[in-house]
Amino acid sequence: MQEYIYPIGGMIELKALFNAKAAEHLYESKLSAGQKLTEQPDGRILLEATVRDDVQLHWWLKGFGEKVEVVGPKGLRQEYVEIAQGMCRSYTTEP
Repeated sequence: MQEYIYPIGGMIELKALFNAKAAEHLYESKLSAGQKLTEQPDGRILLEATVRDDVQLHWWLKGFGEKVEVVGPKGLRQEYVEIAQGMCRSYTTEP
């Protein structure tokens, strides 16, 4: 089976904060060989990994909803800020 990759950009240094439960799988299923996981004082787990900026990565992150906060890179974080703001607008008014 051929894998299709729909690139958005090149390789990026992803930094994302996951709640502890959502991060459990990252200890066994690494995103990249040099992935680093660091527990934060608030109990969240900081993921740092060099990954390809592609559609699959964006869908994967979106799947975690409020259980992940994209910290960097700045452009990717801004994308998720805009998504969250748009969702807030959608859910603060009655249909």
